[in-house]
Amino acid sequence: MGAEHVATTADAGRKLVDVAKDHLAVVAITEVGELVRRGGVLVDGVPGGINDPVRAGAVLTVVDHELAALAATDRLTPPSPQPVPVVHEDDDLLVVDKPPGMHVHPLGEHRDDTLVGALLWHAGARPDQPWAAWRPRPTHRLDRGTSGLVLVAKQPEVQRAVDLLRDEGRVSRTYRAVVAGVVVGDAGTVDAPIGVDPRDDRRRRVVAPGEGQDAISHWRVVERQVDRTVVELTLDTGRTHQLRVHLAHLRHPVVGDVRYGGPPTATPGIALRAVRLSLPHPTTGSLLDVTAAPVPTVEPNASDPEGTP
Repeated sequence: MGAEHVATTADAGRKLVDVAKDHLAVVAITEVGELVRRGGVLVDGVPGGINDPVRAGAVLTVVDHELAALAATDRLTPPSPQPVPVVHEDDDLLVVDKPPGMHVHPLGEHRDDTLVGALLWHAGARPDQPWAAWRPRPTHRLDRGTSGLVLVAKQPEVQRAVDLLRDEGRVSRTYRAVVAGVVVGDAGTVDAPIGVDPRDDRRRRVVAPGEGQDAISHWRVVERQVDRTVVELTLDTGRTHQLRVHLAHLRHPVVGDVRYGGPPTATPGIALRAVRLSLPHPTTGSLLDVTAAPVPTVEPNASDPEGTP
């Protein structure tokens, strides 16, 4: 596979910068425009202009030293061969089952083996091939320790359509969690705003009304065990660590979530899993309703808790 992109009929007539944003997928999208302005993207061997229309069959390449400079300053996402189960895929989007312990996006020192890196590999990028059939665009994120379903758009217009559906309340996500203790009651709602913990900016906490972001979570009991409870959860809002914070606020933290007071486990990640995703398909309008296996069994008494969110 050569390190090039041959423009397709779908690319024809579009601006070079837009084609590069869609296919030069290992480069951070915020860097693509400036890269083209610097003459770093060649069209049939000649530096292309940012607004130049692309013709079908044109060969797009990147100047080697420009790519190396971006890599040296962490502005590339390395494609990763780490397999991620694909639960659904079509021309516009896919749904994958993220394993626990994997970041969705590159973050700080965690740049290798991310979900985006695995999706880049799935889309055809390689360490020596910066171009891909499409740029992965996760439409939401899961914490590193949380596993389960993530919806990914393949085109920017599909991502915008999903964002609109979410704003209209037409995207439903369901989670399962194993929590510490036996929950009293069969179902309930936590309506408690969330803000940054001033003692640790990696943590969130419930704050007084008006001091943080509104956050509403709904729960129902699925199973009660000797000292744990399996609950199903949905959200009206999507705040950072929302379910983890709200469950800890109920004094029933997620098993394995030591950051919020949960008991440690011998398995990676935390016992929180996105198990169902439902929405109208952003292109066809038909119902897309995808499910995953429920939260796995967790083993107690581990000494290696989750490291980062």
